[in-house]
Amino acid sequence: MTSVKLKSILFLWLLLPLQVLSNQPENSFDDLLNEAGLTLVLPANFSQQAIQQNELFPYEHALRHENNTLEIRYAIRPLSRMEINYQDPHSSAPEPNHIFSMMFTALIGRLSNGGSSPHREYQLEEAQQKFNADWAAISVFDIEEEYSSDYKQAFLVALHKNNLSDAYLVILFNDYEQSKPLLDQAIQSLQFK
Repeated sequence: MTSVKLKSILFLWLLLPLQVLSNQPENSFDDLLNEAGLTLVLPANFSQQAIQQNELFPYEHALRHENNTLEIRYAIRPLSRMEINYQDPHSSAPEPNHIFSMMFTALIGRLSNGGSSPHREYQLEEAQQKFNADWAAISVFDIEEEYSSDYKQAFLVALHKNNLSDAYLVILFNDYEQSKPLLDQAIQSLQFK
């Protein structure tokens, strides 16, 4: 499979709103969490925010801290809803359990403003301990203004559970030092059951 074709598939998966992919009625966020095998622990002093439609990366739920220093956007992608329409005579369409790392990299490129974007993948034991995930990674970067005009930086947390789902948290902030006490709460707010 060519790199261009794979990137096209990844962008399609990342960008299409969930209800379009599912061919089902729109689900509540709680239903989506349940389907994806996830639990959300509401961090202290955060409240739900309205979804801001965005072509860069649609998401299904958002929380904002009461002092507006931090916003968390949640995107949940159950693997059972993933449809890969890839015409290949050799039947080498990517398997949903094997593309999470490439999707993470593609999403960094999509959301960052082109500057530095340090990232790391958690060791399996750490991913399991922190998120009950089979894979997890984190990145920090300056955010593309088209994704958020209120915030300048983002932590991207990506989670994957085999045969179940992928999940993403985009944690938006302006001042790292001011936001630092809230980041651990935000990062750990979503975990697999």
